[in-house]
Amino acid sequence: MDMRRYLPIILIAFVALFILPQLLKGNKGGKALSAKDRGRLTIEAIGRVDQAEQKLFAAKGAYTASLSDLVAGDKVLASQLTIPLDVTLSTGDDGKSYVAQLTSDIFSVVQARTGEKSTSRSCREIKPTAGIDCPDFTARPTTTTVTTTTPTTTATETVGTITVTTPKQPKK
Repeated sequence: MDMRRYLPIILIAFVALFILPQLLKGNKGGKALSAKDRGRLTIEAIGRVDQAEQKLFAAKGAYTASLSDLVAGDKVLASQLTIPLDVTLSTGDDGKSYVAQLTSDIFSVVQARTGEKSTSRSCREIKPTAGIDCPDFTARPTTTTVTTTTPTTTATETVGTITVTTPKQPKK
């Protein structure tokens, strides 16, 4: 029996079984989140964390630093934590204030409250993404350059400050 006759058929079968499926597989249905979706979910998650904290504050009179307490009260928040999202929660000693920082590969957002008043809310874009930007409450750095000249030296100093603009919160 001459094996060389069957070699082209064996080669075609090998290509059909092992190489073609890899080339045709692609990303069926887009199961992975796009950068735009990860950015949108990060912004939504900080809002959900804030709402959950406010709900706990209204019920118990204190904020919590426990993510499990927040997720227990908001099931959608649990699904948003799969972005992946790094969440850091911190409360004041008396529980009357809190700071939440959520960071994904797209945005880093911070929300702070003292009592019922929002004291700070900012967003920093980590990776530019077409179609989604940090909301208007973003901290915007501004710089000032001062040049001082004396008879022997010239010194230049650049000072950066951050101005936070916070939109008015709707009354509930």
